[in-house]
Amino acid sequence: MPHMLLLTSQGCTPCLRVKRILNKLRGQFSDISIEEVEFTSVAGAKLAIENNIIYPPAVFLDGKLIGKGKIYSEQIAAAVQTHGARS
Repeated sequence: MPHMLLLTSQGCTPCLRVKRILNKLRGQFSDISIEEVEFTSVAGAKLAIENNIIYPPAVFLDGKLIGKGKIYSEQIAAAVQTHGARS
């Protein structure tokens, strides 16, 4: 099962947009698990530093960064489809 992680922050408008995208894609790719990590948490800060993320949102698929900043639904869908082809 693919695991998607969303690095987000409270009050972040782009983060809310990405959450809506992920919720829509969840209907298309029902086997995906989605986890949300707060940008300012210890785990979030570690991810941000390791991946040179200055501000949220950021999306990871099975530990690999697939998008940060302005993220599009097509970008996420393509990564999930590519991931499925490799599995």
